[in-house]
Amino acid sequence: MNLLRRALFALVACSAALAQGDGQEAEPRQVINPFNPFDRGAFEATATQLGATAQQIEQFGKNIGEFGLGRASDMLIRAAVPAFDAAVKLQEDNNPVAALELTKVLAATEVPLLRAHVRYHLAQMFLDSDDPERANDVLNDYLRDDINQSALDGEAAYYYAQSLAEIPVPDLAVPRFKAFLQWFPEASERFRSAAHQRILEFERQQESQLHALADEMKRTKRDLKKQKTDKPVQLDQLKYLEELQKLIEMYEEMEKQSSGPPSGNGPSSNPASQSALPGGEATLGDLQTHPTLADRWGGMKDRERKEIEAQLQKDLPPQYRKMLEGYYKKLADTADAKK
Repeated sequence: MNLLRRALFALVACSAALAQGDGQEAEPRQVINPFNPFDRGAFEATATQLGATAQQIEQFGKNIGEFGLGRASDMLIRAAVPAFDAAVKLQEDNNPVAALELTKVLAATEVPLLRAHVRYHLAQMFLDSDDPERANDVLNDYLRDDINQSALDGEAAYYYAQSLAEIPVPDLAVPRFKAFLQWFPEASERFRSAAHQRILEFERQQESQLHALADEMKRTKRDLKKQKTDKPVQLDQLKYLEELQKLIEMYEEMEKQSSGPPSGNGPSSNPASQSALPGGEATLGDLQTHPTLADRWGGMKDRERKEIEAQLQKDLPPQYRKMLEGYYKKLADTADAKK
């Protein structure tokens, strides 16, 4: 009986803490925004170093009003770096070779601005291929090494949270969606609405877990009142404590992670019910085209796939080679599963 009382008390305490801050006024956390306002002058100067002409810089200014800052900046970097533009065109054509060509550009540059744009497109390809783990790795590199260079920072922050949501790691995704909303109030409404939706979905799931646990514990309490104290009831008590502890740890992790910049991931058993990427003017490229990348990979000739595999071995550093070997293997497995 003492074990059940302890579990019920912990559940009540946990619920109260979530709703009222555990009955205490919590000191506000100082959340540091790592993102600086977009520096157009610095961006144009770096784009010029990459090869952009005065005419292309002038066109960039005109494109902002028509396409938005994020897309216009990407168009300028594409114009300045032909190899990058060619790789993005392959991506727009839903061609699996795009991942290889984008990674070649990434491996060949040490310019953070160009790295940011390449990693952005690679992450989109990985998300579009149902490979959120690899997208998360690429965006983690972006947010660690390449921020405050590109107008794509806001979208990268959103997609980082999205990749965590699709893994799924809700206890890490939710704080990052909230950080995105706080740090990028001028982001596209499609991205902001999608972030709000994902937060609500995960919070409902977590609330549902608490309610379900409370219902099960009430049933066990009734069994105990009936003096039904056999081993199954005792096992139920232990199970509830374990589940409750997991919930408490999850909320503690969410609170801790919400006070810092995005990093890391971990396992979860709570899949998101909505994984579609937001569309609209801020999205670069069509992420929902058909046939899928796996279909295209499966439809390629053997010699074409072998040529890609050969280029992985001779043209890429080990860390990028390993990344793409895993990516293409997953495409192959998905294509085989559809046969």
